[in-house]
Amino acid sequence: MKKNKKLLFVGFLAMLMIAFLSGPAISADSVTIMGTVTDDYLLTDNDQVYYIGEGEKGDEVTQHVGKKVKLAGMVEEIDEDKIITVTSYEIIGE
Repeated sequence: MKKNKKLLFVGFLAMLMIAFLSGPAISADSVTIMGTVTDDYLLTDNDQVYYIGEGEKGDEVTQHVGKKVKLAGMVEEIDEDKIITVTSYEIIGE
């Protein structure tokens, strides 16, 4: 009986840790935004700033400084800064 309680308690703790660690991933929102690429962020037509997160696609996007692009990805807000992790992008103009 004690062994079952111990296993139940360990399982419960494991579930809590999984829920805690997956919280940031769950809170990110998938979006599509358009704007002009600068050194490390995207500036939208209504002057919103989205910092471009590190990653393969994000690194590719930052090579197109001055061009207008459409980005798709996950947005997280950290200390009032919006950070987009780019999953795909399309260059739509200069």
